[in-house]
Amino acid sequence: MRQASGRRVIGRSMAILNSRVVRLFSSSILVGIIVGIVGSGFRYLLAEADQLRNALVYWLREWPHIGWMIPVVLGALAAGLARIMVVVFSPSAGGSGVQHVEAVVSGQKNSPSLAVVPVKFIGGLLAIGSGLALGREGPTVQMGASLGTLVSRFLVPDEDDHKILHASGAGAGLAVAFNTPIGGAVFVFEELVRSFAPMLMIATLAAISVAVWLMRMFLGNVMDFTVKSDGSIHVWHLWTFLILGMILGAVGAFFNAVTVALLSLSDHLSNFSSVNRAVFIGGVIGVVVWLAPTLVGGGEALTQAVLVDRYATGGLLFIFLVRFLLGPWSYVAGTPGGLFAPLLVVGASFGALFAALLNLLIPAMGLPSVAFALAGMAALFTASVRAPLTGIVLVVEMTGRGDLTLALLVASAGAMVVAMMLKSEPIYESLKRRMLQQPMVQGSSPGLIPRLRESSSLQSR
Repeated sequence: MRQASGRRVIGRSMAILNSRVVRLFSSSILVGIIVGIVGSGFRYLLAEADQLRNALVYWLREWPHIGWMIPVVLGALAAGLARIMVVVFSPSAGGSGVQHVEAVVSGQKNSPSLAVVPVKFIGGLLAIGSGLALGREGPTVQMGASLGTLVSRFLVPDEDDHKILHASGAGAGLAVAFNTPIGGAVFVFEELVRSFAPMLMIATLAAISVAVWLMRMFLGNVMDFTVKSDGSIHVWHLWTFLILGMILGAVGAFFNAVTVALLSLSDHLSNFSSVNRAVFIGGVIGVVVWLAPTLVGGGEALTQAVLVDRYATGGLLFIFLVRFLLGPWSYVAGTPGGLFAPLLVVGASFGALFAALLNLLIPAMGLPSVAFALAGMAALFTASVRAPLTGIVLVVEMTGRGDLTLALLVASAGAMVVAMMLKSEPIYESLKRRMLQQPMVQGSSPGLIPRLRESSSLQSR
């Protein structure tokens, strides 16, 4: 009897250990560990590359007649090499990668090979470090997703769970990129999977918690932007945030249209290979590096400068126009790099410019420029990506200005309404549609999203 009872206890214990929820939870922790290490390393090296690029430019200014050629050559070589890595080793690693993650989750694409991780890592360092106006979150999101799939192949047998770990790894990558754990989770639920299924929540929260914990151990727990409190927002100011959001709805629609139009134009340049295109784009960015080194790269330092009121009206207009053009121009190179961070720079500069112009026209209003810069960040993100909650949470976590949530909501609502009225397709939908025009990979499996919507049976088995 005692032996039979002992066998039953052991059997129950083994059943618990082998249950789906335990497998998924433990696998997600491992995903978080790997993504935290890889993402932290990428962030650190990219910051070092930015400092090295700026130091090189300032040193070369001592020889202005020949010094300008060095950033141009280095920019062309770095962009070209990054593109070669994409073409040769992992074609799915080009661009942001978010659209490919979404396609994998929905079953429209198979998971990429593990080669996407070194290509995103090294190619992202080359492209963004040399000055292309791309965001670090694109590489970390796709690297995180690919690492999640790698872990799932060894530890979980269920195909749905493979896609869950793919999505949770992507969320961990975004969270590590910006030190925004809640933003990374909302990104998974709102943008990638559009579901709050229990298993997805377990995996996402576990992976993000561990990844951000490790990132903070390595790099410190510091917000991306230091933002001063420049006065409270009066209720009667909210209509101005609505107008800002509506204008940025049109700006975001135009940004998406320009990006897609440039990509379509590059498709028709059949005599101009993608590597040559990247070399040319990198060389042009090299000229900007020489002329205005603060305007290139991911743009975090530039956004910080806007948020501390470093620029007057003319400077804000210049930043808005230049960065608006540099973002799509850089993305067409086809190198690893995201769109989130560039959108934040453009939105912040426009929001601050909007407040400055209103204060010039109606001085009695006394609008706080920082608040409008932050609202501009969230509103432009919403207009382009069509994920308002993700944008709002990212801005709040990156700045610590939770007191502005109502203003961010109002601006984002206005942006979303106008973008939809203009029938502007969300940027990642456009990029995914372009990607899927290529022949489908044989054996693509049913997606996670339809399964999550068809059934709520994702419980412990």
